[in-house]
Amino acid sequence: MKAKESAVCLLSALLLVPAAVFGSASALGQSAALNRMVTPNGDGKNDTFIFRCHNPRDSGVEAKIFDLAGREVALMRLKQRSTGSPPAPSASGEYYDFEWNPNSEGKKKGGVYVYQVSVETRVYKGTVVVIR
Repeated sequence: MKAKESAVCLLSALLLVPAAVFGSASALGQSAALNRMVTPNGDGKNDTFIFRCHNPRDSGVEAKIFDLAGREVALMRLKQRSTGSPPAPSASGEYYDFEWNPNSEGKKKGGVYVYQVSVETRVYKGTVVVIR
């Protein structure tokens, strides 16, 4: 039964988000989710969700994770800050990678979650699927 529930969650998440969101950050100064499906099993591959935020003015960033009922379940932490690191080469922009580990702050159940990242006047929202 768990496999069927995971498949339903995955299909639901894919239907909720337009295909354009699956792209990664580019040199044009875009912010984007780098991975949308997380398998936090400790193997070092896709264990965490990462959002790359273009922030050339070093503005304050608020990055949160919510469950589907709208309850805040976590704050994303700043993983790294870089200038021109792949896959977002840029001579002038600064990128901040925000990370969420579903195993920290109490193990989160498998399913669909919503991320919201705010920087200056821009708000980025989307879904991330935790597959257990």
